[in-house]
Amino acid sequence: MHSRSALSASTTSFTPSFSRRSAAIPNKQGTKAIYTVNTQTPGSHANITETRIIDLLTGTSTLFSDDPWDKEARWLGKRDLVLWLKDVEFGATEFWIADAEDVGQNFVNLKTLSRRASVGPSCMQAASGYCAGRIGAKASHLKLHRLRNQHDDIAIAVACPATSNGNLYNPGTDGFTSEVHNAIWYTTLRKKAMSSSTGEQKYITSPTRFVNALRGTGLESPLRSPLGHLTDFDISTSGIVFLAKDESSSPNHPGNVNVYYIPLKTFTEMSRPRPQIINVKGFEGRSLNPVFSPSGDSVAFLKKQELADSNDRNRVMVINNIRYFRAHKASDDMPTQQSEKAWHLSPYSIAWSDNGKELYVVAVDVGIRRLFKLPANLSSIRAAPEPITSDSTTPADVRHLRMVFSAPMDISSEHFSMG
Repeated sequence: MHSRSALSASTTSFTPSFSRRSAAIPNKQGTKAIYTVNTQTPGSHANITETRIIDLLTGTSTLFSDDPWDKEARWLGKRDLVLWLKDVEFGATEFWIADAEDVGQNFVNLKTLSRRASVGPSCMQAASGYCAGRIGAKASHLKLHRLRNQHDDIAIAVACPATSNGNLYNPGTDGFTSEVHNAIWYTTLRKKAMSSSTGEQKYITSPTRFVNALRGTGLESPLRSPLGHLTDFDISTSGIVFLAKDESSSPNHPGNVNVYYIPLKTFTEMSRPRPQIINVKGFEGRSLNPVFSPSGDSVAFLKKQELADSNDRNRVMVINNIRYFRAHKASDDMPTQQSEKAWHLSPYSIAWSDNGKELYVVAVDVGIRRLFKLPANLSSIRAAPEPITSDSTTPADVRHLRMVFSAPMDISSEHFSMG
C-alpha cells in the first residue's frame, strides 16, 4: 500500500497535456493526408507543434516537421510535394517545399532560420526541403492551384497586411501605423533548372514580385478577425473570388459582405481588372464561403436573403461560366420553393466534389453537424436534401467528411434557426 505522501508525490508529478489537431487534407491520389498537431502542457507552458503525414491505407502517422514556425502545409499537386509557410527573421515569410516521400526516411536536423525560434532546440525536417521564395511580411491563408499552362506554373496567393497605399506592411521594419488593411497577394511558382550538369529542377516563386490584388480598390480581404476565415477567398485558373465589405462601409455603417471576382489568367499580371461584385437578384444579405469548382468554370457560395435579419438562413448559390461573368448578371438560389417543404436548415460551409458535379454542405440539424450532398445543377433539386452522415462522429468513409470537423463554425443563432 502506498503511503499518503507517496500518493501525493505521484499525484503532483502528473502534468496533463492537451492536443488539438487540424483537419487532415488528403493528396490528389487519396493515399496520404497532411495535418498539424498542437500539444500544450499548461504546467510547464510547453507548446509543441508538429506537421504530420498519415498513410490512409495503413493508418500510420509520420512526422513531417516539428519546426514551430512552420504552418499551413498544402499538397502542391505534383507527385507528393508539399508547400508550406515558414515564419522567419524580421517578420517575413518563406515558402518551403519538400517531398512527402522522404517522411520517415530522410531527415535533417536544423536550426530554424527564424530569429525568434533560433533560441530553441533544433528541428526535424524532410531532407529534400528547400526555400522556394519569400515575401517581406507575415503571410497566412495560403492558397494554390495548378494553372496547366505551357510552363505548368502553380498559382499561389496569401493574405498579408498592406498600407493605405497598397504596399506590404511589416511592423518590424515599417514601424507602427493605424492605416493597415488585409490584402490578397499573388504570384506563381515555376520550375527552374538548378544545375546544368544534373538537370535538377525546383519550383521557385516568379521573378515578378507579389502583386496586391486589392490595391486601389478600397476593399479588404480576408475579413478582419474574428470574422476572417481560410474560406474568405479562393483561386483557380479563372482568377480570384473573395469576400469583402462594401466600399462604402465605415465604423458607423458597417455595410454588407459580398463576393467579388477578379479575372486572371497567368497570375503574373502586374495590372489586373478591377474586382466585380457578384450580386444575386432578390438577395441582399451577407455572403459566405466562395469556392471555385475543380475546373474553375463555376463558383459556389452561400448567401442570406435579408440584410437586416440575423436569423435569416444561408442559401446555396452557383455562378456558372465565371470567366464570362459580368456584374449586371444574376443567379438564382437553390429552388427550395419547388420542394414540398422549403429546406429549413442554414448551411455554413460548402465544397465541390472532385468531378464538379455535386456540392457538399455542412449544416446543423437538431444540434448536430451533418454533411449533405446537392447536385451542382441546382435547378434539378426537387426535394429537401438528405444528410449523408447521421452525426459528426461517423467514420471518415467519405473524403468530404473532413468538412464536418474543419468547417469554421460561428456559434450563433443563425446556425440553429429553423427559419
